[in-house]
Amino acid sequence: MVESTDKVERVVREALKIACPDIGAVDGSTHLASELGLDSAQVMDMIMEIEDRLDISIPVATIAEARTLDDLCQSVRRVAGEA
Repeated sequence: MVESTDKVERVVREALKIACPDIGAVDGSTHLASELGLDSAQVMDMIMEIEDRLDISIPVATIAEARTLDDLCQSVRRVAGEA
């Protein structure tokens, strides 16, 4: 199932807000760990939310490669396109 770019970005941003409700404004170049300070539990909460909403399974290696919000969106689109 191929997901639209807009839908993937919306789902990723919503999952980020759920995992880290106190987060302020972010853009695509925002670094998930260094700028947002996400810990591993928050990252896993966010990934599980994305997986549930898009009905996909994101490999751990894919998660580890994503440094920015744009990286994560691109990785999710790639995985969703392969589903």
